[in-house]
Amino acid sequence: MIGGGGQRRVVTAIVVALLVGVGLGLRSADPLQADPPTAAARARSLAAAAVAADEALARLSAVLADAIDHGRRGSAQTVAGNVPPATELEAAAARLVAGAGAADAARRAVTALAGMAAAVVPRAQVPALSYSGPDLLLIADSLRTSADDATLFVQRRDATQAVVSVLGDAVVQLESDQPEAALVSLDRAAAPVALLDAWQLRPPLLSYWMKVTRDLLDAARGIATATIDGDPAAVRAAAARYATAGAAARGADNALAVSLSEEGAAVSGIPLRRLAAAASRAADLRAAVQPLMRGGS
Repeated sequence: MIGGGGQRRVVTAIVVALLVGVGLGLRSADPLQADPPTAAARARSLAAAAVAADEALARLSAVLADAIDHGRRGSAQTVAGNVPPATELEAAAARLVAGAGAADAARRAVTALAGMAAAVVPRAQVPALSYSGPDLLLIADSLRTSADDATLFVQRRDATQAVVSVLGDAVVQLESDQPEAALVSLDRAAAPVALLDAWQLRPPLLSYWMKVTRDLLDAARGIATATIDGDPAAVRAAAARYATAGAAARGADNALAVSLSEEGAAVSGIPLRRLAAAASRAADLRAAVQPLMRGGS
């Protein structure tokens, strides 16, 4: 039999065990609620990681924005500017090369944040940064190629303007009864026309403009030559050919403007679209990171 003292000890042990069991039963299954100090420390770590990711993304965004600004200026100069576009396109490429490390750093920071968020706030979703430094280097290579292409395109664009100028000068000289001077002016069209003829993959609208322009050049030369030869009938025939070509000239000029605009924009279009997509991704990630800068609360 258990004596009185022994019985009291057994009862006491049972009560203590029950109290411990009750305490464990009331303890939250959520470790963040069960251990407030640890939860607070984790929240601070999450907030710090979110701040680091946001700062890294901000630096990356600055690199991309700078490159986009240079690229867009280069694209505009390709289409209609008086400044060589290669300088701006090469500056865009150089900015990406110098800032490639920012993409790597941002990707690491976002990855670290995603891992911490999964442990602290499982409901939070932190998308990955889908590109890194090497991807920016590839875009930089494409921009450098675009710079070379833009230089050639500007030469072709200038060639069309030179031909238009030649025609204008020749018409003025013919109207002033200076056929010899008109022939000299028309000879200046040979080089720009040759440059345009060498453009094998030129757009169809440009080919149409070249046909009309060649008809105008030939007719103007016919007028000058016939005038020098004193052949009124030949002058009238050449003038008729010029009038026919002139009637199509307005449409041809519109075709030229559209063609140059489209082709000039296409020169650097692909790398600029890739840059814009990269910048948009960084902006979306910054928006996703913002709530976590408060520790996921």
